[in-house]
Amino acid sequence: MPIADNTTDSIAAIIPHVKAAGDMAWEMQRAMDFSDRTYKADNSVVTEADKEVEDFLVEKILSLYPTANVITEETRRPFDPDRAPTFAVDPVDGTDVFSQGMPGWCVSVGLLDGSLTPIGGVIFAPRLDLLIVADEGRATLNSSPLPQPRPHQPISVRSNLMVTSRIHKRLDLSGYVGKIRGIGSAALHLCYHLIYPAVIGALEGPGIHIWDIAAADAINRARGEKLRYLNGDPLDYAPLVDGRPGADVVLAGREPTVQALREVLRRLPPGSRPRH
Repeated sequence: MPIADNTTDSIAAIIPHVKAAGDMAWEMQRAMDFSDRTYKADNSVVTEADKEVEDFLVEKILSLYPTANVITEETRRPFDPDRAPTFAVDPVDGTDVFSQGMPGWCVSVGLLDGSLTPIGGVIFAPRLDLLIVADEGRATLNSSPLPQPRPHQPISVRSNLMVTSRIHKRLDLSGYVGKIRGIGSAALHLCYHLIYPAVIGALEGPGIHIWDIAAADAINRARGEKLRYLNGDPLDYAPLVDGRPGADVVLAGREPTVQALREVLRRLPPGSRPRH
């Protein structure tokens, strides 16, 4: 139901709409052909599902919070710093794999407070049967508390690191001794270490946006962790509200793991080829 002052510190009212949006996208994925995808100016993929699911979610959010800021991937809307809350919406995170019929995509909605701190998030991956929620300081997976973290282990050949498909263009990974994985969705990558014990963290970007990371950051924060940039800086959402990309590669993981990754990862000089 609408909140009288149009502000909220809970994302609970949005959860049913995110689930409905995910089911809508799945139905559209079943019906689409590979040729249905098109490309934006930056060569990223976009489909009709991105647009229709975004419109659906924006309408539902604004019906609940008419004066909220809503930041979305497909449509730029004016951002008013005097308004709160702010919702960051990615209607189909992982559009490329979505357009190819693969399952590694999700719907992601993050909630940020008046200081642009992520305080709530919903990530729904219908084809993977994953509903990850951070609300009022609690994080759940399919309505149950997220698994308790295991004792920290040093990075080994058995470690799994989730990565964006473009990471090899920016970083030399040869110093990392474990395995790298990628399923398509940045939001899912950034939360997988909270779900699967063999996953130690994630590397996402460069070029990641507020709608990619706000929900995942809120979920990490609910478990006592924060996303941060590879250079060690904390995420600052203020420069991202107009759709600009983040300043650096984003890391997820427990603090000892993040520090270990920062010690072994090396940036590639512009124009250089990655080592194999």
